[in-house]
Amino acid sequence: MTESRHRGLWKPRASRAVAELLVIFVGVTAAFLVEGHRERLNEGRELRQAKEGILAELARYQVRAVEHADSIDSSIDRWRTVDENGGQAIPGYYRIPGAPYPPTAAWDAAVASGVASMFDPELRLALGYFYTEFTGIHQNYVRRLEFIEAMIMPTSKGGSSAFYDSSGRLRPEFEVQMSLLAEFGADVRKLAGEASLLEKWLRSGHRPE
Repeated sequence: MTESRHRGLWKPRASRAVAELLVIFVGVTAAFLVEGHRERLNEGRELRQAKEGILAELARYQVRAVEHADSIDSSIDRWRTVDENGGQAIPGYYRIPGAPYPPTAAWDAAVASGVASMFDPELRLALGYFYTEFTGIHQNYVRRLEFIEAMIMPTSKGGSSAFYDSSGRLRPEFEVQMSLLAEFGADVRKLAGEASLLEKWLRSGHRPE
């Protein structure tokens, strides 16, 4: 009799324990699901913000790079026109107004935060190469700028003849400077085209053909 009574008491307790465990399990599972959903929403928002920032940088570079390249070509062409007509002129040069480096904050932030890892691997590689390339190209330009500010701008105070030797020929260092500057102009013009392709890729999610 006593044994039957104990058995009868054990069953409701076991049922309550199972029910309580089930409630805890459901609650924990629901919490994980909610947290996972929240994390996905946050990741989606961070990815959109990163894309918008990078798109803005790419769009600005397309415009500014072409403007810089046009100004460089015009400066060199003006010198060449005078030279071909037997005259003497200050060698073509160009100083980018403001910072000589293009902005990279959006891409740098995406890499530092880990958001860049959410991009398609091929796109991430292409963006990384692009930003590395144009940073290096602008570092080369800074060396041109140092020469311009140290050699061309002060020398121009003495008039255009100060850039020529006794035979009336443009001194070699200024010929080289214009050649390197023209190379920089061609490089940034090419990068503007690459920025356009990357912008389309980011917007569509597919690599442009």
